[in-house]
Amino acid sequence: MRLRALPLLLVLTVADYALWDWSIADGHDIVSLIAGLTLLPLAAATLALLAVGAARLLGFALAGPVARRRPAAAPATPKPADTTPHEQPSRRLAA
Repeated sequence: MRLRALPLLLVLTVADYALWDWSIADGHDIVSLIAGLTLLPLAAATLALLAVGAARLLGFALAGPVARRRPAAAPATPKPADTTPHEQPSRRLAA
């Protein structure tokens, strides 16, 4: 999930909680059942996204200014050929 979804998820969770609270207070059993069943996944997703956002923010705050810069691209160097004994061509002495 993206952190941009956090405000929308927070609004949906608060609105679902308000609907659930209102429906319980006024005796709307079906509405309270539906709102209560959707409230648990919304609250879990909101808490998870808040934890991820807090971890990212803490990681960004604790990282030094050097870690925030992107490293310059290193020039491409060719890899040496893999020379294992079983891949080397066999050399026979001419008789």
